[in-house]
Amino acid sequence: MYVDAFTIAAVADEVRMTTLGGRVQEVMVVDSLSLGFEIYALGRRHYLLMSADPRLARVHLAQGRLRRCVDVATPLLLLLRKWVRGARFMSIEQPPFERILRLRFEHPEQGVCALLIECMGRHSNIVLLDANDTILECIKRVGADVNRYRVTLPKQPYVSPPPQEKWPPDQLTELRVREVIAAGKPGEPAWKLLVRGIQGVSPLLAREICHRAWD
Repeated sequence: MYVDAFTIAAVADEVRMTTLGGRVQEVMVVDSLSLGFEIYALGRRHYLLMSADPRLARVHLAQGRLRRCVDVATPLLLLLRKWVRGARFMSIEQPPFERILRLRFEHPEQGVCALLIECMGRHSNIVLLDANDTILECIKRVGADVNRYRVTLPKQPYVSPPPQEKWPPDQLTELRVREVIAAGKPGEPAWKLLVRGIQGVSPLLAREICHRAWD
């Protein structure tokens, strides 16, 4: 399953239109790497699913009520119940052309916090931050022995993923696309070159672009 930056942007628009300003009524563990929120907004309940599964990382509104797994009181779940349950959903943002969503909540007692949902394949994660972008907890703890650049542990500052050395789609020109294609090895599929050279493009999207270009 490919979730690219354009899919994330579409999800952000849908979530923004349907749940922004709503109240988080419930937080649940759907499975070991997935969470669900029940958000009451615009006179009805909405269910937001988020997952850091390495093969099925995603975030989207669910069609119906989410089913919780065995209600294990994980550290992240306990903190979400403290910081997010009962809070207002204030904003949703996407860093430009990244597979990341930043959800901001405001709780009447705890104050402001943010939830980062990173849909980045095997590097996917769900990270809860305080108002100073200090990590409160995450669904996957990553120490310096695994990733020195991005230590993802409680009480550590949140570090964004390293910038991609690719062209942002809003800066593309015909000449730059030609340069991306020309940088490949002889016989290398064009869709791979698009993935390698253009920010936010997934293999699925790149194949579709090539299909339409040569159809």
